[in-house]
Order: sequence, then C-alpha cells, then structure tokens
Amino acid sequence: MHSAISLALTVFMSCSTLAQAAPSPAKDSESPVANLGSINISAAEVQQLLRAMPEGERAKVKSNREGLENWLRQRLAGEALLRDAQRKKWAERPEVKSRIDAAVKETTARIVTGSYLESLVKLPAGFPSDAELRAAYERNRSQLNVAPTYRVAQIFLPVALDADGATIATVRSKAAELTKQSRAGDFAALAKEHSQDARSASKGGEVGNLPLAQLLPETREIVSSMQPNQISEPVRSASGFHVLKLLASQPARPATLEEVKPTLQAALREQRQQELVNEYLSKLAPSSEVKIDNAALEAALQRVN
Repeated sequence: MHSAISLALTVFMSCSTLAQAAPSPAKDSESPVANLGSINISAAEVQQLLRAMPEGERAKVKSNREGLENWLRQRLAGEALLRDAQRKKWAERPEVKSRIDAAVKETTARIVTGSYLESLVKLPAGFPSDAELRAAYERNRSQLNVAPTYRVAQIFLPVALDADGATIATVRSKAAELTKQSRAGDFAALAKEHSQDARSASKGGEVGNLPLAQLLPETREIVSSMQPNQISEPVRSASGFHVLKLLASQPARPATLEEVKPTLQAALREQRQQELVNEYLSKLAPSSEVKIDNAALEAALQRVN
C-alpha cells in the first residue's frame, strides 16, 4: 500500500515526466507546435499526451510553459538523433540488430502477457469507494502534502546556448540593465516592453504560482532563497537570461482529500490490481509444484563473474 501511495505522491508533488511520443509530420490542416527542419510535433500529439494524464497533473503541466518548451526541444533533438542513426544504417550492425531482436522479443512477451492479465483481473469501475478513499487518506495523511509554491514574474531575453561570446555578453549586459531599472521602477511595465516570452510578458511577466519542481532547474535555488518583491540578478538557462521577481510564496501544507483524490484513486486501483495479479499467478504456478534445483542454480551463479 505504502509503496503505491508513495509513487502517487511523487507524481502529485512534482512535475510529471512527459511521455516519449515520437514526433511525426503534422497534418496539412494544422501548423506544427514545434519543428526542426522537416521534423514536426503536431498539436494533436501534444493534446493526446495531455489527455492521457490525470486532470490535476494535466493542469500543472499546462501551466508550466517553459517545461513544455524544453520537452519539445528534447523530443525534436531525440528524433534528429534517431534519423541521423537511420541514415547511417546503424540498426543493421550485427551487435545492434541482436539487441533490437532481443528487445522486440521481450517487449512482445510483456505486451501479450500484460494485456492477457489485464483481461483476467479487471477491477469494477466503482473501485475504490468513497469510504475506501477516505480511509486511505486518513492512513497516509502525514505524507500527503502540497509542496511550497512560488508566484514568480520574469523578464526573459533569449540567447542560444551555443551563441558566440559577443552575443552572450550583449544579452547579459541588457539583462543586467533591466535588472537595475526594474529595481528602481515598474517591473511589470518593463516585462511587458522587453520580455521576449510573449505569454508571460502580456501579464507583466507573471509565470504563475508553481512548486520548485516546475521551475527551470537553473532558477530553483535562487527563487527558493528570495523574499517577496525581491528581484534577482540575471539567471542564465539553456534558452536565455531571466530576470526574476518573487511576487509571493506559500509554504508547504497538508493536502486535502479532494486535491489528492485522483492520484490516491489511481494508486489504490494499481495496488488492488497487482494483488489480483499475484493471486492469479500463485494459482498458475503454486509454490508446491515449482521445483528449484539449488545445485544447478549455484553452479549457474558461479559461472557469472
């Protein structure tokens, strides 16, 4: 129970890792949301990804625009790497082909056995009941916390990670000047005028009220150490420079049942389904009928360095 709950809490309290759906050409009727040359990620793919998430998790991911954009860049880079390997016929190398064949065999077996087991141990739609959810919540209440959140605004100036030194120095200097101006003037007005992140700039630089896990890694330590209304020195990320202002923060607090209900429900269903799977497998291969030759096993172990 506790391992399943802990897994659900990890998902609840941090930004979810996005599924690894491969990019594909966008339909002619829509513009891709991201592209790298001929490699496109369509709106439909992003929508499919989001719809597969629990509602609460989906809302968090949608609000983390920078995290989504970083994921899009990583997916495009991954697809570019795959295409480069395919052009060089890397998969035809004997040592690579043998690994592919083994992986296909293992994946096929896992899909067949997994889907078959799912058909045998289906849970009723009403599981868990409200009473079961409430009981699980009470048992695990001490672990069910909402992470601290930080309401942050930014002035963002983009610069490529591999830009030349002169370009980086120019953008860094502009970011430093905007830091100075914002400390003496109106941060929101400067963000609207100068920030190159259109979505946050239109709101005076406001990014949202987010836990640290949903902020860029380069900004987390700085934001967590700031006081309300404090403005940071320029912070460089993979995409550019960020001048940050902490508008407000909220400490960690106990989560309500409604807040954790989707993840708690999923954890209880997963736990119960695993129990049913174990029961079925124990009947399929009862310990009284399984014979293990310890001498042969020991000999096999000794042959492995």
